[in-house]
Parts: sequence; structure tokens; C-alpha cells
Amino acid sequence: MASATSVRPVDGGAWTLENDAVTVVVNPARGTDILSLVWKATGEEILWRSPHWADRVPAADTADASDVSFFDNYAGGIQELFPNAGPPTTVRGAPLPFHGEAARRSWAAEAVETADGTALRCVTRLARYPFRMTKTFSLDGSVLRFRSEVENLSTRALPSNWGLHPAFNTATVARAATVYGPFEELTAHPEDFGARQWMAPGEKRRVPAVAPGVGALELAPGEGPTADLGYATVTGGWFGLRSPGCGLVATMSWRPELFPEIWVWQECHAPDDYPWWGAEHIVAVEPHTTSPFMPLGERLERPGVPVIAGGSTLSAEFTLGVHRIADDEVPVDVDERGVPVLITVSDEGEGAA
Repeated sequence: MASATSVRPVDGGAWTLENDAVTVVVNPARGTDILSLVWKATGEEILWRSPHWADRVPAADTADASDVSFFDNYAGGIQELFPNAGPPTTVRGAPLPFHGEAARRSWAAEAVETADGTALRCVTRLARYPFRMTKTFSLDGSVLRFRSEVENLSTRALPSNWGLHPAFNTATVARAATVYGPFEELTAHPEDFGARQWMAPGEKRRVPAVAPGVGALELAPGEGPTADLGYATVTGGWFGLRSPGCGLVATMSWRPELFPEIWVWQECHAPDDYPWWGAEHIVAVEPHTTSPFMPLGERLERPGVPVIAGGSTLSAEFTLGVHRIADDEVPVDVDERGVPVLITVSDEGEGAA
């Protein structure tokens, strides 16, 4: 039987969700960022945390729309990017900040009782786009489940970019990592992303298969210095991330019909100036509604942009989990509870159930 979940506020405006398997820190004070996911058996942190915010909790920041403002207050972990997942832009007269308004606003938070136990419920209303957002977090073993709803309060149909921005700990699951998932190819961002890159702009790289329909993308060597952003179209809504010898795999799952893309962001000790100063190795694997990275205002004439009707609500459910894995196992799916389906792999690379 799964252990009961404790949900409580902590200093700085954050909240914790905790059971026997994991401790999670969520920050309603700014964007409902998921700041931490700790595997309690060993104390290992699964998410990357900026050293500038290792012992602090960022607060709301809505005045400045720039990327500089975002990175000044970027604590790592996972952000929800809505309604813009790119550079600052203007849509229908609304100035939308870098990576969207939702990730910068404060949210009201409360512990609530559900049929499955205690959960954390967070609500905010955007100032520049007419949306109310509601997010509910709960634990199921070593899996964090969260449901996000966006409600268009206006009578107008409005476009959006929607995505998650999960950065994983490069001392644990993302150290020398492989991303497993239902994709066959990674395409580099079409323009220069860094002074030095692991993949050339626009380069397409085939991903080796470890099982039918499941690719295994080995990420850039972490020593760098390189900076990259790439895109993959998924046929299912999940991925697994692991490093050799770690003994753990991080997983995410979601609705692929709403989030058919993943973005793979890698900062391997680059750039050597602001904001990383060559000191950080960051790996993010991000479910998104569309690609590539660009302002929503410039994307409006392109296909695939979600349009949310006036008065309607769009919802999405996600899982984020951490699980034990043997050195000879790989994930080939994530089930409805957020638990990975694992197979063993022989020395010749052939999988066995």
C-alpha cells in the first residue's frame, strides 16, 4: 500500500509533498516551479538546481519581460511555460514575457483532500492574457502527478504555446545521460544556438532503436564547452532519462496529442559569459505543443499552434517519477501510473522482456 502524503508550507513561500519514497518541493510563490525531487532511499536529487538559488526560493517577477529577468530568477527544476514558450512577444496587444507569464506569477496555494489523498492545489490569473490557471499536485509512490488547467476567460479564441521546462541533475540521472523515448530523430535548432555546438544548426541525427518504436539518444559529452537545442517528434507521450551506474531513471509522461514535441536543451559549460559563465552543465528534456523555439507572435501563421476557444478550458496531466533501474535495463514505455516498463538488454544490444 502506498504511504500517505504529507503536504505543508515551508519557508519562502514553497510547499513540500512527501511520502516514504520521495520529497518534492513546489514553489507557488513563483510559477509553481517544481524545485526539487529527492529519492529518499539515498537522498539523491533528480532535478538540476541553480547554485544561485540553492538555499532560497524565488518570488514573483512580472515587471520585466526579458530573458535576463527570467535567468536572474531561474532556480532550475521545472517551469510551466504558458502562453509563450519563446522570446518576448506581443499577441493581440498583450506583451508576453520570455517563457510566458505563468512562470513568473505568484499562485495561491492550499492543501486539499481528494479521493486519492492529500494534494496541493494552486491557482493564478494572468494579468496580460485573459486566462485562469489551476494546477493540482499529488504523490503516488515515487511518482509526482500534476494536472494543469488553462481557462480562457474571454470571448475570443486565443493562440498559445504551452510547454514544460524540466532540467535534470547532471550529478545523478543526467550525468552522462541517454534519453529513451518514442522518437527516431533529433533536429537541431535551425539557427546558431551557441558559439560552439554539438550539432550544427538544422542538422538531423538519427536515433538508434533499443526496441520497436523506442529510440535511445545519447546526449552531448558533458565537458563541452557546447550549447545546443534540438527537437524530436514523439509518437507517444513519455521519456526516460538515465546515466550509467546511477541506479535510477527519471521519467515523465503526458498526452502526446497535445504535446507532440520534446525539446532537448543542453548547456555543457557554455556560454562562458552570462548567465552560466562556463560553470554549469544543464540538461533539459521538455514536452511542448510546437517547435522550434520562437516568439508566439511570429508563429501565428504556422500550423500546429493551439488555439483555445473563448470560455473554454484545456487540461493536461503529467507524471514525473524516479525509479530504480539495473545497469542492463532500459525503459521502453511509461504506464498509466507513471511507472516505467523496463526490458533487459544483452551485450549485443537485443532487448528481452
